[in-house]
Amino acid sequence: MNLSQLRAFDMVARTGSFTAAAKAMHVTQPAVTNHIRALEDYYGVALFRRVGRGVEPNELGRALADLSRQLFTLEEEATDLLQASKALRRGTLRIGADGPYILIPLVAAFRQRFPGVRVGLTVGNTQKVQEALMNERCDVTIQAQLERDERLHVQTLSSYKVIVFVSTSHPLAKAERSEIRMKELDGAPVILRERGSSARRMFDQATKQAGVRPDYVIETTSRETVKEAVAAGLGIGVISEAELRQDSRFWPLRVKDADMTYTEYVVCLERKKNLRLLSEFFRLVETVGQQAFP
Repeated sequence: MNLSQLRAFDMVARTGSFTAAAKAMHVTQPAVTNHIRALEDYYGVALFRRVGRGVEPNELGRALADLSRQLFTLEEEATDLLQASKALRRGTLRIGADGPYILIPLVAAFRQRFPGVRVGLTVGNTQKVQEALMNERCDVTIQAQLERDERLHVQTLSSYKVIVFVSTSHPLAKAERSEIRMKELDGAPVILRERGSSARRMFDQATKQAGVRPDYVIETTSRETVKEAVAAGLGIGVISEAELRQDSRFWPLRVKDADMTYTEYVVCLERKKNLRLLSEFFRLVETVGQQAFP
């Protein structure tokens, strides 16, 4: 075995595709295939099985992937450590977030301070974002619904409320209501995010505690779909107050008898918190973040 073969194996295991691995390594697909074949032939083993159009490690492959990921992660960290004294004129910071509205002001401030550093963004529900962090597909995340883990370094960003909103043509808007009670949502058509999102988790808890059962007419992975469906008069939307923003099509309503407050955190792996790129991002969160998200 040589490191080129192991690196090719590791990248295929991470990406689930020979083509994607080749692209990530800036080599040809046949080169990756040859490395994997040589590794399997030398030891007389199989490391992958086909799944649809891609591949995934078999049992032996998963065990090897755990080791190769540790090896190449240490290599990346060694490189980062050696570059830490530089003025961050280049590099890439991979950020995962459970929504763009909180993420973008931080990215804008970071890019203004370090214009040579590229930023890779991943947006998904909280569960998927934390999975990306633990699998090291992201360097840092902005997320709610945090599962405490000693492997994580956590910094609080700010707290927000989940609210409901309707179109301006809705009777609640025409009555100029500013609040609503949970019992008024019993049986009402509701449009909201999928399970795994913070707003959905908070709303489900509140309806359960209140003993009400709204009619979930639309469940979606997209905040924009929630908004457009509400604008079309299809029901009452559920969203974070940070995500609604100013929009003349909507009328926001506080839920009077339910506390649907959640906290957003900035998170990275504990063992990576002192890397220059991450320490600068956390320092920025302490300053810009407090001003942008009071």
